[in-house]
Amino acid sequence: MRKGTLFLVDGSSNLYRSYYAIRGLTSSAGLATNAAYGFTQTLRKLLKDQRPDAIAVAFDVGATTFRHRQFEDYKKDRKPMPDDLSIQIPFVYEILEGFRIPVIGLPDYEADDLIGSLACSARQAGYRVVIATSDKDFFQLVGEGISLYHTSRDVIYDENGVREVFGLAPGQVVDVMAIWGDAIDNIPGVPGIGEKGAKSLISQFGSLENLYQNLDQVKKASQRKALEEHRDQAFLSRELATIKCDLVVDVRLEELAVREPDRARLHDVFSRLEFVSLMQEYLPEAPEVVRDYRLVASADELTRLIGGDEPLAFHLELEQSEGFEGRPLAIAFSPGLDRAIVVSLAEATGSIERAKAVERLFAGARPFVTHDAKLQLRRIKAAGWAAPAARIDDVMIASYVLNPGLPSHELATIARDRLQRNVTARREIENRTAQMSLETPDWVEYLGEKSDVILGLWEKLAPELERDASLREIYDRIELPLIPVLAKMEQRGIRIDVEMLAEMSKSMGQQIEALEEKIYREAGEVFNINSPAQLATILFEKLQYPAQKKTQKTKSYSTGVEVLRELASHGYAVPQLILEHRELHKLRSTYVDALPQLVGSDGRVHTSFNQAVAATGRLSSSDPNLQNIPIRTAQGREIRRAFIADEGNVLLAADYSQIELRVLAHVADDPDLIETFRRGADIHRATAAKIFGVSEIFVTPDQRRASKTINFGVLYGMSAFRLSHELGISTGEAKEFIDSYFARYPRIREYVERTLEEARTTGKVATLFGRVRYIPEIHNRSWTVRGNAERMAVNAPIQGTAADLLKLAMIALDRRLAEEAHNEASMLLTVHDEIVIELPEGRAEEISSIVKTTMETIHPLSVPLAVDTCWGTSWYEAKE
Repeated sequence: MRKGTLFLVDGSSNLYRSYYAIRGLTSSAGLATNAAYGFTQTLRKLLKDQRPDAIAVAFDVGATTFRHRQFEDYKKDRKPMPDDLSIQIPFVYEILEGFRIPVIGLPDYEADDLIGSLACSARQAGYRVVIATSDKDFFQLVGEGISLYHTSRDVIYDENGVREVFGLAPGQVVDVMAIWGDAIDNIPGVPGIGEKGAKSLISQFGSLENLYQNLDQVKKASQRKALEEHRDQAFLSRELATIKCDLVVDVRLEELAVREPDRARLHDVFSRLEFVSLMQEYLPEAPEVVRDYRLVASADELTRLIGGDEPLAFHLELEQSEGFEGRPLAIAFSPGLDRAIVVSLAEATGSIERAKAVERLFAGARPFVTHDAKLQLRRIKAAGWAAPAARIDDVMIASYVLNPGLPSHELATIARDRLQRNVTARREIENRTAQMSLETPDWVEYLGEKSDVILGLWEKLAPELERDASLREIYDRIELPLIPVLAKMEQRGIRIDVEMLAEMSKSMGQQIEALEEKIYREAGEVFNINSPAQLATILFEKLQYPAQKKTQKTKSYSTGVEVLRELASHGYAVPQLILEHRELHKLRSTYVDALPQLVGSDGRVHTSFNQAVAATGRLSSSDPNLQNIPIRTAQGREIRRAFIADEGNVLLAADYSQIELRVLAHVADDPDLIETFRRGADIHRATAAKIFGVSEIFVTPDQRRASKTINFGVLYGMSAFRLSHELGISTGEAKEFIDSYFARYPRIREYVERTLEEARTTGKVATLFGRVRYIPEIHNRSWTVRGNAERMAVNAPIQGTAADLLKLAMIALDRRLAEEAHNEASMLLTVHDEIVIELPEGRAEEISSIVKTTMETIHPLSVPLAVDTCWGTSWYEAKE
């Protein structure tokens, strides 16, 4: 008789995984809390998603076990637990006590043995057992009644799943480990035979015993010899790797039943750890919330239920699950917390009257709030309605302005973080209900929850914006006015010459074939160019090129871009040809062949501009990404020929010149740099003259190139090592260049030091306009992580200010083009510091002047902003 599902959690595995997955999380007092937080979230996800009937967490008890007596060197190389992890263990135990989850352990044995023995006895008692871990060793226990929940992959493996990922049956796992060994636990295995070889042998012979009974059939002499010489070691290794399942465990299974958490205990420990959202979620008394989500039957009922002048939250849903095109399904409004009015727009009866009532509501003076207003505006337009007349606030953008470094500002993510509410995903409703109908309560609940959560988030986020005048200014002056501008750009799209791309694809195909012939000729044989293993064999074994490095995972020769570039720089032909082949293949598949598939019925491609993704404040582009078209290669630039203007129109490209260096001159207040920009000199030539101590007219091309590299490298914290690699000089020379640069521009060094001090003191930096970038890794113990954080801290105010200036220019241009160009000119794209505009050919000179003036005067700096403009019938011509 089945008694339900028992989850046995591998405490150590999940604790270490959390510790290394989340870095830099500390309390205000500097106490490390990363492992405790990650462990808690893993546990909560398990309880919510898997809904076990019983649960226990196993930890090791004591430093040594019977395995240490069997093999003295067992785990001898394992490093001691880091100090900042060990101090978190008492908190983890408190958290488990708060969840009322038993912690189990057994002296002289590892937690693995306790889990194995308890799993087998629980299966025999009628439980379905799931082991929660990310340790592959537990694959050996999977079978009838026992499965493995891989906590890092969020996947449950049964016997077939183990076969799929491991390649062999669960019962063969320990036989593989007997040969392969385990470096983490210092299980020796058979020297010279790795994972691939061990799996191949056990796959062929079935078991360790059968392998040794048929040793003469092992084809590789080296493997046969190693197995012969280390027979005892192999069987010892299997014994060390085998998890015990026969221990007598003094645990009463019925006492492992899941219980309601001790909210007061959890609230207390989460308060001490400063887990704010968890602290709020586990208030000592969970408030009972009654929510009123109702479906309105008529336009009159909608008008009667919605009144007042407070912000009205709304969410418009389409019959399809994503995008902005398609028939409207329903719109939900929330005039107050825990309330929602859902208006069906799909059903024939009364839908026209209800739609008109919604349109009247949008035409009124009441302010609105939603999530992803740009998407909602495009859906509103597609539904045939005018955009709301009053202000629309956006909780996605508010969240982004408050903390741009968050990994996501999706509704479900910020609702979980800010409101401790889980937002139902549409696919959950679709899986539960047979048809899409608002007569089904689940659909009304799903839609009502959307607008209700949006209103709840706005009541949380709006006061936070009010408390910081700079952030409120960023939100009101930059981000919010930009939303309708981007929506119009997305809707307009850019025209694509499909026939030109087809010709380009054909030409590239011929070039790729020609390159392949050259590669085969140079290599002396035909091989799979796209296979790293075959390429490595050709390069480093057949052609005997000097090996650069090996991959971390497979320990095989690396054939990555850096390795190929290094070899190509020494004149080796095959690496250079491979690089050309990869570049052409990527351009063809990513753009030339892909773009025609994305052309709409209007002959134009409509990208999406992501306003709440890049932590720097920059805009990004997706579906398709038009910001990553390569411009350094001739083939990459050629692709821009396919982006064309309508008949009688041209494309104007307006590009800020060296905007980040100009921003640097302003924020650093360096007089020499400011003077150079004010007199309109070539900044890289002027910098080279100062570094090398020569007149500007005598600066050589190589000196200018070095200067340009240093100028931009300073913005990204370039090291002497990186500069030496970029310029092909010694590290000592590179250091001299950098020292000379800072000696000539001392205010820039002061800016760098001042900004780093600000980041270390406050944990954040800000742009000229007050946009905040948090730098949590600035105190990280890892030199690499901390170094990246320092470079980010120096660059973020510069790059973020440049992004803010571009956004302000786009907002101003949208207004001026409507007023002075009478909407004959339309912004289509923005790529980094560039804006692409389509306009009548006859007005190109006039509108170019408007654009240039607007962009150059958008905000006063101590140096002039400069904009280069050019136009032509294609984007390529506009850039050239």
